Amino acid sequence: MAGMGRRDFLKFTGTAVMAALFKPYAPLMTTLKSYPPEEVKPASPTGLGRVTNALIWAYDNPHPGATRLKSLPRDAVVEIYDAISTEGLLSHNPVWCLTSSGWVYSAWVQPVKQQFNPVVRDVPQTGFWAQVSVPYVEALSRPDGKSARLYRLYYSSVHLVVAHVQDALGQSWYQIRDNLAPGRPQYVRAENLRPISPEEMAPISPDVEDKLIQVNIQQQMLYAYERGSLVFSTRCATGASFNVENQGVVNFGTPYGKHQVIRKSPSQHMRGGLGRSDYYDLPGVPFCTYFTNTGVAVHGAYWHNDFGAPRSHGCVNVMPEAAQWVYRWSLPVASYTDTNLEVKQGGTPIVVG
Repeated sequence: MAGMGRRDFLKFTGTAVMAALFKPYAPLMTTLKSYPPEEVKPASPTGLGRVTNALIWAYDNPHPGATRLKSLPRDAVVEIYDAISTEGLLSHNPVWCLTSSGWVYSAWVQPVKQQFNPVVRDVPQTGFWAQVSVPYVEALSRPDGKSARLYRLYYSSVHLVVAHVQDALGQSWYQIRDNLAPGRPQYVRAENLRPISPEEMAPISPDVEDKLIQVNIQQQMLYAYERGSLVFSTRCATGASFNVENQGVVNFGTPYGKHQVIRKSPSQHMRGGLGRSDYYDLPGVPFCTYFTNTGVAVHGAYWHNDFGAPRSHGCVNVMPEAAQWVYRWSLPVASYTDTNLEVKQGGTPIVVG
């Protein structure tokens, strides 16, 4: 997002994946027999995608009822050759992506990149924020590729780097700090994390006090207004109901009403539902803007690409880029070194309805 102005960012609306690549559905694509389909596939991939569900299928055609060709497990990384908008498996998302295995439904494929980065060896005392820039990377207990894995960190998750360490082989590692276990060191290969510059977290229109965020539950949209004028919008995924063993259907709906920003953090390790089927354990949730004392926030989501329908435990999931915009734009302004800004007054109003 570096160098992207507020008005330019309006072009990004958080619709389904790779909106710039969307094309009308072409009848030619209904008759593909084998993969890769050379008659429609570009010479090179346009991007990468990571499977977010336990298992998904690649199909011979991009529409419901198509024939299954191949199963793809969670964290499989696929090359994306095309993306089109047609009839989706879910009513709110019409987008399919073409891979070498067939057509995959975009709701379960996170757009990712494979970007390696220069290493920062002189880490400031306060640390610096960094974002995973590859499909995933392992966080280990020691700076040693043979040590125990603590977590798998996913593309676009954000982490606080507190030190640089070089191992016996001369490889560089970053030590990161986790808010749920700040005393337990975790180490990640340094080239897989992209440092986030202070400019990328600088406030957007900080001089404007008349700001409002509206979350429309029916539309599954988030809108941001300055002085009554719309300046930003993005699709979102709000709270849903889950069937929890021994409890039945539990409503985790995003609370309606008038709220305001009460806390901001560039990164949070979120965990809940321990011992239940709806358990989640999500390190490095990016750019969290909290608006209730129970921990409901607007934040980025890397564990799905299914925006436009309720599916969270109460929070407002948006694409990571959109979460960063909301974090920078909402009041009060957070400094680069703030890990957990508590807001006493003056937080931007957030209306959920």
